[in-house]
Amino acid sequence: MQTLTYKYKVYKQNRNHERRLQEWFRTAAWIYNHAIALHKRYYRIYHKSISVYRLQSHLLKLRKSTYSQWKAIGSQSVQQICERINNGYKNFFNRTAKHLPTFKNWRKYRSVTFKQAGYTLNGNVLTVNALKLRLKFHLSRSIDGKVQTLSIKRDAAGDYWIIIAVRRNEESSARKPMTGKTAGFDFGMKHFLTQDNGTRIESPLALFNHLDELRRKSRNLSRKKKGSNGRNKAKLSLARLHRKISNIREDFQWKTAIRIVSEYDVICLETLNMKAMQKVWGRKVNDLSFTSFVSKLSWLCAKYGKKFVQINKWEASSKTCSSCGYRAEKMPLNIRKWTCPECGTHHDRDINAAKNILRVGTSTPGRDSINPAMQVAADDARISLL
Repeated sequence: MQTLTYKYKVYKQNRNHERRLQEWFRTAAWIYNHAIALHKRYYRIYHKSISVYRLQSHLLKLRKSTYSQWKAIGSQSVQQICERINNGYKNFFNRTAKHLPTFKNWRKYRSVTFKQAGYTLNGNVLTVNALKLRLKFHLSRSIDGKVQTLSIKRDAAGDYWIIIAVRRNEESSARKPMTGKTAGFDFGMKHFLTQDNGTRIESPLALFNHLDELRRKSRNLSRKKKGSNGRNKAKLSLARLHRKISNIREDFQWKTAIRIVSEYDVICLETLNMKAMQKVWGRKVNDLSFTSFVSKLSWLCAKYGKKFVQINKWEASSKTCSSCGYRAEKMPLNIRKWTCPECGTHHDRDINAAKNILRVGTSTPGRDSINPAMQVAADDARISLL
């Protein structure tokens, strides 16, 4: 089975619908904060965490008896809120999250999830049963698969989105035709990707190109009086700009990843030390967003049956000659071109690294500890025997 997610934008609502949706999210935030308070109180008294099932049962009792306003949130949505908090605690204790779940302002609580009930989906119209509210959305593509969960999300710019997670058979997903081609790619700060054949892919640098506008809008927001309508408008304007920057980056990465997967059967990349790179280049690394691109590329390779290989991050791809296997002791970042002292080959740093990445990645797919120089020596020995 394969899990896919569809995201659709809800059409602009009138003032009455907008007010009801805001009150609905306020109620969901109320339940969330009440559950967080119960977690903290239970641990303070019993020195252990409350189970998710006990918390769900308690909140559903409160929903029926004490807090009638909570009935606007379906019972399964309340259960999902408890599961979200429980997962937050698990991630913290498993060291995959930095902070424990904590209280949220209702303005920052931005999603409500349905499981199998609480809504009716008819074409491009979603009806929230508890509110008897109809939300019409832009059905940009048809939903293929069995719906597992459905979420209504509000972004920082005040727009609403419908996110539908479906499961479908892997056989139903399309397969890309096999081309028999392989390619190695090297990430770079100057060029987003450099291929082993010399082709370079440039990043749109969405953040860098909108940095002046971003600073101007941020200064405008800081000058507004807190709680004023002018501050709310400035905040929305800044949020829309952030969303525009994110959309430009996402569009570029998806289109690039789809084009690479369509052209090549085996795709080889290096493993980057992102924490070290962020310490040196900071904002530039966040603008390029290498990790996000790698996740998209690996997902597409798995979807379309292509081979995705990442070599060990300690491989000296830039310092190793792709022709003879000679390895230089040092290769500072300011050296962009160099000549091998052994064979005399003149190298472009990025193209040479991409060739070595391809050689290591295709030598033994699935293993990432092959030295390029050792591979060259093995190839030479095999040729001499023949």
